Amino acid sequence: MKKVLAAFLALIGIHQHLTAEQKQDLASAAWQASPAAAASGVTKAWGLPLSEWLVVASIAFIALQAFYLIWKWRRDYVRTQERRADRERLAAMARAPAAVSDTDLCGLETRE
Repeated sequence: MKKVLAAFLALIGIHQHLTAEQKQDLASAAWQASPAAAASGVTKAWGLPLSEWLVVASIAFIALQAFYLIWKWRRDYVRTQERRADRERLAAMARAPAAVSDTDLCGLETRE
């Protein structure tokens, strides 16, 4: 593996180790070239022109938005149901009579 890397570095004119600046330049160049390479690779792989890929991407984006909205509405509904059940539980606890304690401090507790 090191021989392959050394041969590649020699091919691009680097005979020593890469500096941090050179690594950053190579990474940014690869990052900037990746969308074009992916688009041309996918176009050649499945034979669709870019205009049709735009339509496919738009449909996929709309489907993702629809799934997100369905998930969000369901989550809101479930949270509303949980909050309503919690409110009902608290209201029932407030209406319940206070329990008499069987501790040694029974005479010090206030009774309603």
